[in-house]
Amino acid sequence: MVVNRTAQRRLDYAIDIRPMTEADLAQAHQLSIGVGWPHRPEDWRLILAVGHGFVACDAIGRALGSAMWWPFGEDFATIGMVITSPRLQAQGAGRRLMDTIFEQSGARDLRLNSTRAGYRLYRSLGFEPVGRIFQHQGRALVAEADASTTGTVRAVVDSDLDALARLDRLAYGADRTRVIAALLPQSVGTLVERNGEPVGFALCRRFGRGHVVGPIVAEDDAAAIALLQPHVAAHEGEFLRVDTAQEQGLFGGFLEACGMTIFDSVTTMIRGRSHGAQGAARTFGLVTQALG
Repeated sequence: MVVNRTAQRRLDYAIDIRPMTEADLAQAHQLSIGVGWPHRPEDWRLILAVGHGFVACDAIGRALGSAMWWPFGEDFATIGMVITSPRLQAQGAGRRLMDTIFEQSGARDLRLNSTRAGYRLYRSLGFEPVGRIFQHQGRALVAEADASTTGTVRAVVDSDLDALARLDRLAYGADRTRVIAALLPQSVGTLVERNGEPVGFALCRRFGRGHVVGPIVAEDDAAAIALLQPHVAAHEGEFLRVDTAQEQGLFGGFLEACGMTIFDSVTTMIRGRSHGAQGAARTFGLVTQALG
């Protein structure tokens, strides 16, 4: 009997794409461990709660790949957590997962932050590079800031949700109210006011190996630094992370001075129209690389 080994391999690695559920999070967490990402099960749970996920499964139901997307309104969405095991990469699992997201997201403009491993795939799918995000992290050190801001920094309280969501929308270019609402109960926040009006904020929460500060929304470097300083002081000597487009400048320099050096970077890519800041406020720190 002659066995067609190529056909057998294809049968062995036949994959099925299905929606991700809470029951898949343990396997999804193992996928992220396999590629060296620091996400905890709790981090996966948060991002699934505010978006949609898919898993690529083999014939016996094992999750061997993942992809997620988050709609922010009718015309914009982000994509992230795209992971495929090496044995599925040659089978086109990454492309099939992305095609599934394209079908679900419809005509929305799309943004993602690409690792080096995913860059070629995303270019082939019509994504164009538009910038870079720098992953600053390390043991936090309290440092003096060579900047001052006009305004008063205070702690965020629950009743600030509407103000935070409004500032984030103006800085990010899309409405992420449900993300901010999900972050607030598990975060410690700082808010800067000018003449009693909120003009910037930062949220710090448990993530990965320690804590992450993000989003950070501010009108300039000085305000971003003022918002970040209390979180650095609160976590002095502990692992702290900020994902930012600011490689240099006052804010980037402050991160370095605080012990958060650049560990890695990803490429921001878009398919469709770019969505950006709609006012004076800008995003100095991301929620996560996936959510932006």
